[in-house]
Amino acid sequence: SKFWAENVMKFESNDFRALKTLALLLNDPKSDTTTLAVACHDIGEFVALHPLGKQKVAKLQVKEKVMELMGSTDPDFRDVRREALLCCQKIMLNKWQEMETAK
Repeated sequence: SKFWAENVMKFESNDFRALKTLALLLNDPKSDTTTLAVACHDIGEFVALHPLGKQKVAKLQVKEKVMELMGSTDPDFRDVRREALLCCQKIMLNKWQEMETAK
């Protein structure tokens, strides 16, 4: 989206504080389903658009939590599962793209 294209580099400010906040929200048991879904979406956009996105997310160990959310069987987590799946796809897609360029 236009917002992400224009603002993704701003995530670097304050030592990636916004990204770290999103990671904390994913691990906060008090986060509601909307918060979890939005956090997954935003992390996915960051990974897809920021040159260091995958590395920063890996350092915060976000993928593991996103994968856990993908597997939730709670009916109320439908949107969370969807956004977690899309986020995970973006994380994995970047890995495959990097493998192609490394050849």
